[in-house]
Amino acid sequence: MADVRTSAGTQLLARFLDEQINALVSIEPVLRQSDVPRVARLHPLVMCMLEDAISIRLLGSDSRTNQTYVIARALVERCTNYCYLLLCDEKEFTDYIDYSLNKAGRRIDRSIEVDGNVKARIGLKDGTVELPPQIQQAIAKFTSERGREKTRWTNVSLPERAAAVEARVKASGLFMALLTIYADASEALHGTLYGSLFHLGVYDYGAVPHDQESLDQHRYTTLSCLYLMSGGLLDTLFRVLVDVGETYCTVYAEESKKRFRTVSVQTGLA
Repeated sequence: MADVRTSAGTQLLARFLDEQINALVSIEPVLRQSDVPRVARLHPLVMCMLEDAISIRLLGSDSRTNQTYVIARALVERCTNYCYLLLCDEKEFTDYIDYSLNKAGRRIDRSIEVDGNVKARIGLKDGTVELPPQIQQAIAKFTSERGREKTRWTNVSLPERAAAVEARVKASGLFMALLTIYADASEALHGTLYGSLFHLGVYDYGAVPHDQESLDQHRYTTLSCLYLMSGGLLDTLFRVLVDVGETYCTVYAEESKKRFRTVSVQTGLA
């Protein structure tokens, strides 16, 4: 058994994530040409999740733990959204697609105002452009009665989206990833002092690293957690794909489940 506080334990979990990534790479070409309309439409998210997972491995292997958290947060949200969108009702799915059209239209003319004064602006050099009706309609959908932009594509919170997925795919890996990654990574993104230090164990009261050995143990434990959670997210993805009719993913989902159980036993997490 390899302790997650050691290099050996971390390497086992890194290998687990590598195998999850390789499995997703194997099915990516089929997903791209899927007969399931939503799977084909949402394929860009699959490509981004692949990049996220690979980046987590690259950053983690170089001990860039804070940035690993930031990328892991992107993976958490992308995977949760992807799984939710494969299962949600048609209105939610349409809103998600329309939100992107809305953003595409708005990016043509953007500005930042403070106290009524424009501080920065990006617009067309030659004035305005006639946007396609579909984009105009999307902008109208995401404009409030007061004329302000609606900045969310759904009123369903991220935990609620995860719950909707878990209602279809039991024991999903979404909630634990949300709990262990999302909030801390958000602090890193928001530039708080906490977000600049938490990954070093500074705020782990009662277990704050006090020398190089304990700092190394904390780093190994943190990376082990990030690798396990990331691999767990991909495990959920495989099972949701099976649920929506991608039956060829069944073998990948079963192998993923076995890998998860095996590495949990090997590292003393089960």
